[in-house]
Amino acid sequence: MYRLAVLLAIAWLIRSHHERIRVQGDWPITVSEVKAFLPGAHRLKVDSGPRGGLDVVDAAGHRIGYAVRTLPDSRDIIGYSGPSDVLVVFDAEDKGVGIAFRQSYDTPSHVEDVKMEFLFMESWNGRAWDAISEISDFNEAGIYGVSGATRTSEAVMESITHRLAVTKGEDGLNRRVEFHGNDFALLAFLAGGCLFAFWKKKALQKWRWMYSVATIGLLGLWMGDLIAQSLVVGWIESRIPWEATPGLVVFVGAAFLLPWFTKQPVYCQFICPHGNLQRWMMKIVPATWKRPLPLDGKWIGRWIPVMLVVVVVAVSFLQLDFDLAGIEPFDAYLIKSAGIATICVAIAGLVISLFFPMAYCKYGCPTGWLLEFVRKRSGKARFGERDWMGLGLLSVAAIIYLVPLSVWLG
Repeated sequence: MYRLAVLLAIAWLIRSHHERIRVQGDWPITVSEVKAFLPGAHRLKVDSGPRGGLDVVDAAGHRIGYAVRTLPDSRDIIGYSGPSDVLVVFDAEDKGVGIAFRQSYDTPSHVEDVKMEFLFMESWNGRAWDAISEISDFNEAGIYGVSGATRTSEAVMESITHRLAVTKGEDGLNRRVEFHGNDFALLAFLAGGCLFAFWKKKALQKWRWMYSVATIGLLGLWMGDLIAQSLVVGWIESRIPWEATPGLVVFVGAAFLLPWFTKQPVYCQFICPHGNLQRWMMKIVPATWKRPLPLDGKWIGRWIPVMLVVVVVAVSFLQLDFDLAGIEPFDAYLIKSAGIATICVAIAGLVISLFFPMAYCKYGCPTGWLLEFVRKRSGKARFGERDWMGLGLLSVAAIIYLVPLSVWLG
């Protein structure tokens, strides 16, 4: 339970971090900004709903308002010389109580003229969110541009209405779960892996070689639906696409839950195409080629996957321009779109496995490490090396989460 809790906690931190970035962006709204309009504001709570703003909460924990900023959603709306980031604050009944410039890339003198035109700045007060978002004719709505700073004020008006009209949720989209051919194929491979893992009858096991070949040819090279860090992290950062690829969601979920419930590493041992390809290579190379890995090599190898997971966590939190698919071999099975890095990792892992059987699975796979990490153990539980590794990973994630992004990126 501890290990699963560690992974879930890290996933929650990543998800919460990306929700915070999605709503707050690179220049977060502060409580002091909102206090100018809602004096009772005590803290701001990220709203993960379709509005993508901040609930304003008082000291007693009651919601007293709502705040949004126009950037980055309205960044394409340019004034005289650039966009403006405008704070828009509503009360508990979703009626406007004020707007304020937070930052502007527009001409400073024009921005100052708009700020000083109180009639314009207060034109939004008392108007409901929906009413503002539906404005198409500002003159008809009684909101007029500022003389001498017409384009700047018009851009502010357009930015506000555009931001309030934007719903970052999935309103109106088809949320019906639909199974397609690939989904059924994935469930079939999952069922096959479970059969070979839990049904040890010789009559069935003699066909395992055919299943193994099918995972390499169909699941790997044809479908390309392999579990990888890039896939898992992408889902955590955004959301699980259960309605678009329900079969893959069940497939990935089972890969983590089966070893936790049953002790059996079903995916790694029976389903993974790269693992099966290494097993076939073990059979075709002479036994004299195989070597035991030195103890020092084993010690170093145990740390490689966990350090790669640290890289994954850092890339996700810091939003680094780094393709996580390149640290694993799985995208190499999508030959037409595979990058150089993932191809190199795949080839290197297979070559090394000629001499050190299953070396990549044992000492190089971060996804395999995570699946093994949650695997239930027999006997009395004790706090071992992997548990300390997991605690270290959680600590790294928590530290990066708690320290502002601007500190890390300098």
